[in-house]
Amino acid sequence: MKIPIDIRVQSERVCNDLLRRGGPEPEPERDDYLAHGYMRKTKDGFRIEYVESDENVTTTIDTFADDTVALNRTGPMHSHMVFADGKTHICICDTDYMPIQLRVNTKKLKNSLSLQGGKLDIDYTVEIVGNLAEKNKLTFSVSPDKSIIRS
Repeated sequence: MKIPIDIRVQSERVCNDLLRRGGPEPEPERDDYLAHGYMRKTKDGFRIEYVESDENVTTTIDTFADDTVALNRTGPMHSHMVFADGKTHICICDTDYMPIQLRVNTKKLKNSLSLQGGKLDIDYTVEIVGNLAEKNKLTFSVSPDKSIIRS
């Protein structure tokens, strides 16, 4: 059964400029937006689905019993990333030109999701061809859609 949910997505990203040798780290790019989607229980954990309406991108997040999280984005650009606390995974980002292989290194993952809501915090870096490309922090705060709450 799909449960309607409200999702607050907060992100912080610092892009590494490989030409900036030894200079100060740039200010993080921050984003904070609300989305509406669905959550359902799976045999291994939970699945969250929502559409980013301004970009026409569908995001699917799957959590698993072993504290692994898979994030898939489909739309103008497709990407698949896997996160597990303290682990590194090779992932794919399919651009308009060609797929790019990314190395995703999860620094910290905290998952407190339940059918009543909760949070998913992911702190990770992305490397391309062995070079640090980005430092990222993602937080998904999930709560039941207020339209289904009855007093």
